[in-house]
Amino acid sequence: MDDDSDSLTTAWIRTQAQLPPGWKLDSLRCASTSLAVADRSEDWIAVAFGPDSTARTHRAPDPISAIAGLAADLLST
Repeated sequence: MDDDSDSLTTAWIRTQAQLPPGWKLDSLRCASTSLAVADRSEDWIAVAFGPDSTARTHRAPDPISAIAGLAADLLST
């Protein structure tokens, strides 16, 4: 694995361990809504599901910031 993959894996594992009980990181995706140039985005969206299948998301300019921001949002509520 390269350094970026290692960093992302480490961030994912660390963040999952910090989430409130019942919450689980689910996915990380590009924020683009289609392949059309006007719909493309360089942002990333992290998704977590919690109790009763409640979904929360956080959008950020890079994948590690998206994961960290999602955790921060969940820990502040």
